[in-house]
Amino acid sequence: MNITPIVIVGVLIAVLLLVLVLRVRANGGIIPPHEFAYGAALGTCEAIPERIDQFLSLEDMDPSEIRIETFVANGSEKNLKPLIAYLSSQREHDFRPLVAALENVDRLSNQKQKATELVKALLPYKDSVRNEEEQDSIIVFVSYALKQPANLSLAARAKVSSLVRQLDTAEQSAKFDSGECPRDYLVGNLNIYPLALENPSWRTIVEFASPRDAPILEIRFMGLKGVFRYLLDEMMAKTGESFQHLDGESI
Repeated sequence: MNITPIVIVGVLIAVLLLVLVLRVRANGGIIPPHEFAYGAALGTCEAIPERIDQFLSLEDMDPSEIRIETFVANGSEKNLKPLIAYLSSQREHDFRPLVAALENVDRLSNQKQKATELVKALLPYKDSVRNEEEQDSIIVFVSYALKQPANLSLAARAKVSSLVRQLDTAEQSAKFDSGECPRDYLVGNLNIYPLALENPSWRTIVEFASPRDAPILEIRFMGLKGVFRYLLDEMMAKTGESFQHLDGESI
């Protein structure tokens, strides 16, 4: 068999399709319908753990879906070990107290508590750890999900259903109203940037009506527009914070 350019192109297409199929299967069979990023400017960094706790404690969140994952370079682990290893390798500062604190945080089984205690541990060291140019090289993702529709209170289910009918497709609305919808309709994540706790990178592309050193709480979502609109509305009602579109689609 002669290997021609057409054959090579055909093989490459087949490989790409196989990767896509495997990725779809790994995600539970459905590619998330959207991706959004919204942010709120907070008063101080000390407010970050409180706001994270308030968001993850919304009544309609599924506590069993909260997960910590640390991304470093091209790898990730479902714990804080990559961040601990990075800090342990630094020689410009003595991060041993911080490393010890993070090791204690990493032993926590409660994932919501782990997320808030992580930020509390980083706060006293945020200036010595800071490396804004490498902000995206280490990210702690805090995954979350809304409860399945059947597990929501009647009032919450009615509110979300109304928003989904307004903002999403008829097919997606019908799946939500069935009471059990694809998990990918309901999930998102909070991003924590240990090397730039204030998350200043958004300041270069988004205008906030707040001081330039005010930290940005970044909330991402990969599911239905109506679900995310509901979560942001609940968070705004609870905290008074207003959220601006940062990246991806807008609601």
